[in-house]
Amino acid sequence: MKKWLFLFVICLCSLTFASPIQDRKIDPTALSQLGSALDIPQNADIVIETQKRWLRKPNQERWEITELSPDQRLFVLNWATDQGLFAPWKPVSKIYDKALILGATTSRMQMRLAYLKQLWDEGTRFNEIVWLTGDRPLDIRVDGLTDRCSNESEAAHILWEETNLPEEMRSLSVVFVAVPMKIEGSSQKRPNTEDTIVAWLKLSSEPCKALFVSDQPFCGYQFAVIKANLPNAFLFDLVGQGVDSTSHPAAAAITLDSIARWIYQEDLITKSGQLD
Repeated sequence: MKKWLFLFVICLCSLTFASPIQDRKIDPTALSQLGSALDIPQNADIVIETQKRWLRKPNQERWEITELSPDQRLFVLNWATDQGLFAPWKPVSKIYDKALILGATTSRMQMRLAYLKQLWDEGTRFNEIVWLTGDRPLDIRVDGLTDRCSNESEAAHILWEETNLPEEMRSLSVVFVAVPMKIEGSSQKRPNTEDTIVAWLKLSSEPCKALFVSDQPFCGYQFAVIKANLPNAFLFDLVGQGVDSTSHPAAAAITLDSIARWIYQEDLITKSGQLD
């Protein structure tokens, strides 16, 4: 069995894929402490155990996750706050070629566009805006605009058209990447972050300096997904608005799900790099 710290330090050292302008890491010692508090043995394989214990069930959406016990919830939220997992991620540069808004529920897409507008007001510049969305059917439990459109991709168009933006930002070129639902056997599955990035690369393969926009606590794992899927010639940064750690009734469980995905992606990057 691999030791916690050994495996995760190896994961963090891999930079064989896209070139992040600023790299993002979880403190491996703090991660070990989190795992121990949640009954993961110190000598366990961190990737296997977090996938088994923290990842949401197949075909389950984040808003369907059951929250942890009150004591575990408090510990996880305090831990994540200390690690900056609810704090905003800011850009390190002022000039980018493209800003790419990652698809999500309608409220989170609105939050991401608003954060991009805030960065523009603070002096960050880019020449094109790209929406990376999928044709996920809107869910009345978490989405707005359900009376006006049927899926995430259509909602992105409405949000773009109806958001009050600075005139110069409004005049930029905008591209909408809408990825169809995936057919798996007799059921359909929504496109994920990786699917939308791959679809965008098919449309625009020319290397650029890209600014991806997410929000917390999803920035970490989406950062790792981007790093794993962009070619080496691309430079990228990822930003995201901070959130109130108690704003969602299942905030702790959702955060653990995101951490598990982050660790898994970093492990894939490391293993792929070792095979090169």
